Formats: sequence, C-alpha cells, structure tokens
Amino acid sequence: MPPAHSPTAPCAPRSAVGRRRAALQRRGIRLLRAADELLDPADRVGEDDDAALELVAARADVASSSVVERLSDGVDADPGALGMLLVDLQSFRSDVQDQERGERRDRFDALEQGLAPLRFVHDPQELLSRVCEALVVSGGFGRAMLSRVEDSSWRPWKSFASSDREFEQRFREWLAGTPEIPLGHLLLENEMVRRRSAAIVHSADDDRVYRPFAEASGLDSYVAAPLMPTGRVIGFLHADHEDAPVTDLDREVLWAFTEAFGHVFERAVLLTRLREQREQVGRAMETVSTVLEDLANAEIELASRPPEAPAVLQGAGLQAPSNLPGSRIEALLTSRELEVLGLMATGATNARIAQHLVISDATVKSHVKRILRKLRAGNRAEAIARYLRLTMGGDEAS
Repeated sequence: MPPAHSPTAPCAPRSAVGRRRAALQRRGIRLLRAADELLDPADRVGEDDDAALELVAARADVASSSVVERLSDGVDADPGALGMLLVDLQSFRSDVQDQERGERRDRFDALEQGLAPLRFVHDPQELLSRVCEALVVSGGFGRAMLSRVEDSSWRPWKSFASSDREFEQRFREWLAGTPEIPLGHLLLENEMVRRRSAAIVHSADDDRVYRPFAEASGLDSYVAAPLMPTGRVIGFLHADHEDAPVTDLDREVLWAFTEAFGHVFERAVLLTRLREQREQVGRAMETVSTVLEDLANAEIELASRPPEAPAVLQGAGLQAPSNLPGSRIEALLTSRELEVLGLMATGATNARIAQHLVISDATVKSHVKRILRKLRAGNRAEAIARYLRLTMGGDEAS
C-alpha cells in the first residue's frame, strides 16, 4: 500500500499554545538576564534566546535558589531588588506550571475527542489508514508516521503531515520504497521493542537514531511508541512538530494515543474474525440444509419404488450391494483426514482445528489440501457437502 499523505492547515489551538509558550519563554529569558546582573559571576545561570521553555524554567529555579542564598547572607547592597526579582521568578515559575497543566489537560481532552470516531470503525485496514491523521489532528503534532514490525525487521509504512514542508516529498519517496531496516541492538526502535515503552529523541545526532531515516524525514527531535494491541509489538508510531522540539508531554500524549489505539485495533480484529467465523458457520449450515433436503427427497423416491423380493436375490446367490457410507469415506481418507474433515463440517477454522487436534496450522492446511483433492472438491463447502452425503446416507459416488 502506498504511503498516505494529505496536507492540511495547522489547527488554531496549536498555534495559540505556541504563542503562549513563546511569551512565557521571552519573559523567563528577561528574568534570567536580570538575575545575572544582580548575582555574582559564580552564581549566574546564563540565558539562551533559543532555549526551550522547559530549560528556561529549570534555569529560573536555579536562579531563585541563588537569590534566596544571597538574601540569607544579608550582605547584599540591594536586597530590595533581589526580593522583587525573587517574586518575579516565583511568579514566572507558577505561570509556567499553570501553562503546563492547562496544556496537558487540553491535549488529553483533544486526544480523547480524536479517538472517539475510531471506536466506531470495525475494519482493521481502515483503522490503519486513518491512524496517522488522527494522531496529528488530535495529538497536536505536525507529522506522524506508522511503521510495521515483521520478525526482526522494521518497515516504515505511511505518514501524514499537517503541512507540505519542503522535505516531505523526499520523505514520501523514501517511504514508497518500503525500506526494510534490521532491528539492531543500537536502534531506538529495538529498545522500544524490549522495553515496551515510548521514547524521545532530542537530537538526530543520537547514536540510536537510524541515520537514513533521519536524513529522509528531516527529523531532529521526535517521539516514538510501540504499537502492541495483543502484547506483541506489531509496529511503531513516530511523531514530531514542524518548528519546535518535542517535550516529555509529547511522549506522554503519544504513548496514551498508542495504547488507546491498540485496544481499538484489537477489538476491530476480533470483530472481523467473529464475522468471518459467523459467515463460515452460515455456509456450513446452508450445506447441511441442502444435504438434508437431498436425503429427504431420496427417501421419498425410495418409498415410492415397489419392494424387491429378497428371496429371489437369495435364491440366485446374489447379495445386495453394500450401502454403508462410512466404508466409502473411510476408503478415501485417512483417520486424521477424517478428523479434520469432521471438524471442518462444524464450521471450525484451521486455527481452531489445529488447537483441537494439537497440531500446527501448516499441518492442518496440508490435510485440507489432500482432503479437497481426494474428494475432488473445489472448496471447503463442497468438501463438507460430499462428506455429509457420504456419512448421512447420500448416494453420491466416491
């Protein structure tokens, strides 16, 4: 399946969040500069206009501690200025915490709203085709990528981006080649398989990052999580932002989405299997109904025939031909094949037959092929019909 990509405009709430974070970042940097002017060189924390809000907040905590120590010494010439700075730093830290709590609440609310429509989708393939878009729209990311895990290989599969960035075309072409990447021990993805948890990458220079993937995608900072609906890792979800590094909150959001989607996907798979089994049982019941109708017609036809004189046959030294259906089917099939065919007639799948007989699925498939060939049947339903006719007294020739 080719990779899916359908760019849309970034949502307004995400932009509003970015503006609030940027305003807090600028405010924190101004406070750090003021702190450096009042503190001794040994206590200065420094500032960086490009530092993320989380780093600015951490430096503000360090600056607050230094200011408290200076005030405790009581030797500073301007305790009033230090006191005002301490109030401003603590107010800034409180506002950052409020922003983080509000952002967390809003993002998890949006995540739940985005997952709600997927719970009504019962087709596993349709779910997989929609998962990347759902993650971008509801998770607040700029791009998401779905991968498959097969044996010990990682296969990036499809992606969805909120805008058509200049390297997206190159990335789509790389995905279209369906690259197969061995899960080596140094790969971040292999680490996720072992730990069964989400991961965060702050820089593409990380030794765990697969270099061709980073170059093709243009990723520098991203989060990833394993998709494991039944406890076994079957794929990965990667996500990043267009113009900002990912945070620990991004990792939590992705992990929550992946876990919830895993449950939705598992439910869809189970419903699909139940639907297929119901259809198989329905076909088997139709076959049984047809056979019973044929038997009823045969009995009516036999009842309408004039009785034959057994004495004449006995006097001529003749015997009536054997009409034991069991002898016919047993002459055609082995005892194991009879067991398999009997279970097939109940509507059991190959997996259920294998479980019942304590044999492998491959062995069941081999038995089914031989049964079809020996009974000259084109499919399972036809084989079941012939089996029922032979075992229930039908007159079909072997």
